[in-house]
Amino acid sequence: MLQVEGNIMSNLVITLCFVALLACAVSVSGAQYTISDNRPLRLGAVTPVKTHVPRYGLAEFDIELEGKFENAFDPDQVSVDGEFKAPDGKTISVPGFYYEDFTRELRDGNEVLSPKGTPGWRIRFAPAEVGNYTLVVMAKDSSGRQVRSRPVKFDCTHSDTPGFIRRSFVDSRYFAFDDGQGYLPVGANVCWGNGKGTFSYDEWLPRYGEAGCSYFRVWLGPGWVNFAMEHKGEPDLYGVGKIDLANAWRLDYVLDLAAKQGLYVMLCFDSYNELRKKVEEAYAYWEDTPQNAANGGPLKEPGEFWTNPKMLRLYRNKLRYLVARYGWNPHVMSWEFWNEVDIISPSAYKPDEVVRWHAEMSNYLRSIDPWKHLQTTSFASSAGKPEVDKLSQIDYTQTHAYGLPDGAPELTNWQKLKESYGKPHYVGEFGADAGGPDRKVDPDGILLHDGIWSAVCSGAAGTAMLWWWDNHIQPGNLYYHFAALSAFVKGVDFPKEAFKRIDDASFAFVNPAADLPYRDLMLSGPASWQPSTANHPTAVDISEGGVMTVHGEIAGILHGMVNHRDLHNPLTFEMNLPHPTKVRINVTAVSGYGGAHLVAELDGKRVLDKDMPDTNPQGKHATLDEYNNEYAVDVPAGEHTVKVENIGADWMLVNYILERAERKSRPDLRLYGLRGKNVSLIWVQNSLHNYKRIYVLGHGAETVPPAILSILSWPEGKYHVRFWDTYAGKETESLDVTVGKDGLKLELPEVAKDLALKVERR
Repeated sequence: MLQVEGNIMSNLVITLCFVALLACAVSVSGAQYTISDNRPLRLGAVTPVKTHVPRYGLAEFDIELEGKFENAFDPDQVSVDGEFKAPDGKTISVPGFYYEDFTRELRDGNEVLSPKGTPGWRIRFAPAEVGNYTLVVMAKDSSGRQVRSRPVKFDCTHSDTPGFIRRSFVDSRYFAFDDGQGYLPVGANVCWGNGKGTFSYDEWLPRYGEAGCSYFRVWLGPGWVNFAMEHKGEPDLYGVGKIDLANAWRLDYVLDLAAKQGLYVMLCFDSYNELRKKVEEAYAYWEDTPQNAANGGPLKEPGEFWTNPKMLRLYRNKLRYLVARYGWNPHVMSWEFWNEVDIISPSAYKPDEVVRWHAEMSNYLRSIDPWKHLQTTSFASSAGKPEVDKLSQIDYTQTHAYGLPDGAPELTNWQKLKESYGKPHYVGEFGADAGGPDRKVDPDGILLHDGIWSAVCSGAAGTAMLWWWDNHIQPGNLYYHFAALSAFVKGVDFPKEAFKRIDDASFAFVNPAADLPYRDLMLSGPASWQPSTANHPTAVDISEGGVMTVHGEIAGILHGMVNHRDLHNPLTFEMNLPHPTKVRINVTAVSGYGGAHLVAELDGKRVLDKDMPDTNPQGKHATLDEYNNEYAVDVPAGEHTVKVENIGADWMLVNYILERAERKSRPDLRLYGLRGKNVSLIWVQNSLHNYKRIYVLGHGAETVPPAILSILSWPEGKYHVRFWDTYAGKETESLDVTVGKDGLKLELPEVAKDLALKVERR
């Protein structure tokens, strides 16, 4: 319950269009294809689509094959394999796959596919070496007989294609292509296309391409997504171990479109929903998943997934098909085993079995994938699962993060933690909330903006990837945020710069005010359901001069006394202000697993007592929003202690405002930056300018007056500094500077939102 509760608010990220998807799962019309044959085994012509193929291009072969089999997707019944002999004499084995062509049309706003021609067999291959190749095809059916084709020849010609994406051998934090050129993923999740299916991608992907993006993510499950490889249905065609050829065609279409736009794709095989029961809510799909024995699958319970022999064999068969059909494509950036696997049914998540499964399936996938695509998996818990993330088989790690009060600080903290694993990391999903209000609470995409800039300028392997593509980015026309960042980093080869994070920056006012006014102090922090410094009692001192000192870490959550007693984290303010103030506690969500109870004491006397009982019907655990409100404690001038505590059963999400409690002698600026060999990238943010302060609380953000930026550890020499407008995506001014022993010093203009600096060594 601990994992599930914590992540229902923060990371259950199937959008509100889930209901619509169930109704509009794109359909197939006309005659249905077949996936069986009952003829004697015969291997006929092997016909190359092209005899001259550019390096890393598609060498595709039509295979004329007859045989005895009931399921074309079960290699124990029928298998087709290609043996390629490369110019250097090496032999490369590639599985073949069963294929049906389709045509598409829109009917009443929904995509409809119609089979075209008859199904057959194909082999796809991407040659990595210029020269002459030969192919021999081998086939075997349920009779046990095996046949071989005569050699088929084709040529591989030169191309400028950089190849497949790897972990960089130069800098383990980043990605690079086969040719050594760095690759920086810039983009978002674009996981399904709703009722319009591939027609939605016709609208979306060119917008990402025009904005200079290089990445998006697609889901191949659960069964209701446009690209579901397996789902329940007519048992002769559908079910676990049987690929939906219409959805497979859709994925071909989208990958081809991605290549035209210069985009690379993470393919996510499965999502937690498939192994989560409906009684556990959170868009559970177990009762409808094809793995379920009730739908013809091998599993009686979700937890059997990790060890059931038949399930393991069927999963390997699916991997074989995916490699056969899509493995050739350099625009497949990576394979992702699971979306948020840690929030399957609680009884089904067995850590040792999940670790072993990932290691074994990764090894198998790598053994059949000649192109050795990157492999990853993801978790709802922002902290991830180190026992999986640190596996050598997992090439890079991700973070999923929601309920962010600010954005930049939280996301960069996860980067700092996970880069210690010695592999690339980026934020694979994030958003203001997991329930879908991003468009309402952040119409201009401030969180998107801050997420992508802070991530790249903090050493992440790519931008933070926003979840809400169809109901936020597209309707809000927020693509300009990507365009601005893409223009800023254009031409920067991240692995080759040997970037070091800038940790010693400081700011000072150009014209310090003689009498600094007191102003409101806003406090928030991470919401976590794991042991951490934030999930301990924390004290905050506010001095007479308005200087804050934090003993511990302020959390964005108050844990209760029952479900998470070990995480109980009251917050105490020790205040000594010369004027009256007010502690305002903003509650934004309450657990549906028992509710909460907010209390506050002033100098040991209880002055606030708000019970927030769980109002869910029995058996339901929806997060409670009826208590979302502001609760205040008036504090007189002088020395006082205010203790804020949750004495209820479970958690509440909170942030705080202390009226006229802060008086800063330094600018409200924070810096995220990387210093490189030839170029350095710096993003300077007005720390008061975040989506929550602007749109949720309605406080606005004061423009920061001109300031002096100092970075002491900067190497001596001559540099050219370019100032960038991060919204318009263009240079606003530039200057030459000479850095001496006292480091880099730059005078910054006033900062309303943020600005970026590109510092180039001359």
